Amino acid sequence: MDTSKQRFDDKYELKFSLRSLEKYAPWVNHVYIVTNGQIPYWLNLDYEKVSIVTHDEIFRDTISLPSFSSPAIECNLHRIPGLSKRFIYFNDDIFLGQPTFLEDFYAPNRGFLIYLAWPVPQCALSCPWMYVADGQCDKDCFVPECQMDGGDCDDKSVTVELQTEDLEVNDEDDTQKQVLADTIQRVRAHFYRSFLKRLMPRTTTVSSTTSRKISRFLNLTDVRDLAKYVDDYNRNTLREEKRKRRRTRRIFHKRENRTFYSRLRPINVDAYSASLQHTNRMLNGRYGFKTRKVPSTCPCSSTGTLWGELQGAFAKEYAHTERNRVRKRDDVQFSFAVGDGGARGRGDLDEFDTDLSSTWSDREIRTLLTKLYELPLSYAVVDHFEAMLLNCSENWDLPVVSTPSYERYIDSKLPTITKDLVISCPSLSAILTQRFGQVPKYKYEIVHNSESKYVTFKMLSSNISDVVSNLDEIRSDTRKFVCLNDNLDETKAGENELVRAVLYDFYLSLFPRPSRFELPEDYRNKFGYVKDLEEWKTYRQNTKTFVCCLVFSLLCFTLYNVCKKKCCQIANKLFC
Repeated sequence: MDTSKQRFDDKYELKFSLRSLEKYAPWVNHVYIVTNGQIPYWLNLDYEKVSIVTHDEIFRDTISLPSFSSPAIECNLHRIPGLSKRFIYFNDDIFLGQPTFLEDFYAPNRGFLIYLAWPVPQCALSCPWMYVADGQCDKDCFVPECQMDGGDCDDKSVTVELQTEDLEVNDEDDTQKQVLADTIQRVRAHFYRSFLKRLMPRTTTVSSTTSRKISRFLNLTDVRDLAKYVDDYNRNTLREEKRKRRRTRRIFHKRENRTFYSRLRPINVDAYSASLQHTNRMLNGRYGFKTRKVPSTCPCSSTGTLWGELQGAFAKEYAHTERNRVRKRDDVQFSFAVGDGGARGRGDLDEFDTDLSSTWSDREIRTLLTKLYELPLSYAVVDHFEAMLLNCSENWDLPVVSTPSYERYIDSKLPTITKDLVISCPSLSAILTQRFGQVPKYKYEIVHNSESKYVTFKMLSSNISDVVSNLDEIRSDTRKFVCLNDNLDETKAGENELVRAVLYDFYLSLFPRPSRFELPEDYRNKFGYVKDLEEWKTYRQNTKTFVCCLVFSLLCFTLYNVCKKKCCQIANKLFC
């Protein structure tokens, strides 16, 4: 859970992000600022290219509000009223550093551009994600956080490995047991020597006086019981040593097990890294295991359709993310999941249905065959494929669809091939899935190692020297997308104020001229919240309505009096 103060502290990020947008991306049609109802005091609400959108307007379930989790807000961005089909999502701590064009986000011939940075954090100690589902059993990856090594290890192999380690521990115990036995023998011999040296005289004979002293000391009735006492003492000592050894061995086993399983325990990561791992496990379960990279902290271009389909495919995960009021480890990172927006399904006919009739014509089937089989196509291949289509149409009871006359050859015997038929036919869907199952449904292009060329990411701390050094590096090499992430220490209030002043000076050095998104310098918004503004607008509208009604009533009353007076004058002239 992330509830740190810097998540709610304003350091002019949004203000200068809008300045960079107007300077380097003037082609943007409209800007929607999503807040929990807050209105920046400097924002020009009369500017036609900006709107404030509250969480109440876009969240499906308002019971989850107020929300301070950016992943939860991202889940609902595509529900903004009036949002374009394709849109670009900015965080407030990102600004543009160079002229930017639409082709930097989307191009018809390239699709969506996805800027990737670094691999997903490893799921456990000594287990990067590239080891998972690589065909080899990795003991360090056999944990739930790594999805049990993607099925590379079975229970039998892991049991054998554990038993092997137990045997090694037991062998070590046997060695230590032998050492302990030798030690006990030495202790026993030393006991006899010290005991007799302390109680017995140096002579070889024992006098009656000495015997009585020994008897009183040992509380024995007869000196002959001395040997029995020594044996009992030795036996009790050995028994106690055995109990100590058992206790030591249990502790030894526990320590060994803790040491062994500590290698399997997932590493301690922050909430953001943990949410990336959670999203990666979610994608692995649906689209298969593969090595993925984390998107750079830069604007993300997408469509509302894609975001809606992702939420439909992972309804449970996204519903849980929306309910989180603050950032948590089980959030779904939307920008990360967009890169795996789904493969073209086995029942997708869009690529081959060139006439958009929702069916396959003979010509379209011929095109499909050229993509499925090696050329030149033989008669046997065509005949086999047509026989498969006939069998599917006969075995599955599907609604009858009329076939357009121009879609069939004169000698064609094929039925109407619809999307339902393709989905229902196992043999056909298996062939299409094997050949086209991995083709992305949405066209996109990966920009690898984007942080070395297009993106700058800096983490701001309370160390003023580090902050100045990072800002100077940005000045020397300003890239298209710059993200200044806040990681200040809440306990260092004085240093944080100095960092804030230095950061403001840095922003002014890049964007000194106010944008049209801002009010004049001497003006401020009267209301800081949309709710107060709406209440004032409602009050003003009601007041205007009341005044208009009152004026209208006065006009009617005046007109009535004037008309009445005129009528009376006319009546007097006619009848008097």
